[in-house]
Amino acid sequence: MFKRNSLGVLVVTAVLTLATAGPVAADAHGNASCLGFEASGIAPAGSSDEFPGGVAELQAFLHDNFPHQSGAIISDAAHQHLGSHEACDEGE
Repeated sequence: MFKRNSLGVLVVTAVLTLATAGPVAADAHGNASCLGFEASGIAPAGSSDEFPGGVAELQAFLHDNFPHQSGAIISDAAHQHLGSHEACDEGE
């Protein structure tokens, strides 16, 4: 269990680091994980109606709504490679 939470923290740290990289960051491509698609779809802050606050707002949402499961949710999204943001949203 500790290993899984550590992975979640590592993934969140990586996403936050990449999301704060500024306009140099590109959209995720077909090999990206569902976490990568979601992060690229909401970063930088203000670029999405879904989460106007960007990655920080997504993290707050997960923490507030799934306090004991947020690490597992992030880890699962990081392991899913469904090919597009739309496929990830649909959970295909």
